[in-house]
Amino acid sequence: MVTVTISLYRFLHSSDEDSPNPAINYELVLRKWSELLPGGEFRCFIKENKLIGISQRDYTQYYHHISKQEAQICHSIQEFFSQHVQYQFLDEDFVLDVYRDSWGKVWLIDLNPFGEVTDSLLFTWEELTSGNSLSANQEEGDTAQQEGPVFRYTTSDVTVQPSPCLSYRIPRDFVDLSTGEDAYKLIDFLKLKKRQQEDSEEEVEEEVRQ
Repeated sequence: MVTVTISLYRFLHSSDEDSPNPAINYELVLRKWSELLPGGEFRCFIKENKLIGISQRDYTQYYHHISKQEAQICHSIQEFFSQHVQYQFLDEDFVLDVYRDSWGKVWLIDLNPFGEVTDSLLFTWEELTSGNSLSANQEEGDTAQQEGPVFRYTTSDVTVQPSPCLSYRIPRDFVDLSTGEDAYKLIDFLKLKKRQQEDSEEEVEEEVRQ
């Protein structure tokens, strides 16, 4: 997914003005299908190349094993991030979807832009971008300090909500496409990065003129 993102980013910055009949080589990128248990999916929020938050992806359901293995899950994801992801991406701010299997191994599932085009799940984008310290799900009266990334998950059956996927018995990807979350978030992200680069180039030109 990282390679695909980089390729698309370069495509937006390319030009075919010097070539009347540009040769375009199309590539079909397929993702291997795997049967994943929703209780093993997590969304990770990275800001300035630091893992600041982890959210249960299927937050509409309560999974007992998550609360029971909270420390192990958080440690596995932190270890995976530091060994395989940190400082490997062009941008310092991004969102990862990962899967932790029953053996404790973590797999990279998807890469998303850090912004409102991506669902913040159990966080809000206001708190993720504010620069203030995040707080975890803590019991009333618990004043323990949070170390490392904040891990949020559904803590009981009381907070369970109906899943939009179960209402129609359709794949989750279809739901994402219908809401526009999955289909356009990468395009929006690349357009944003292009505008930022253009603004930076204009500032440099103005400084040179002065």
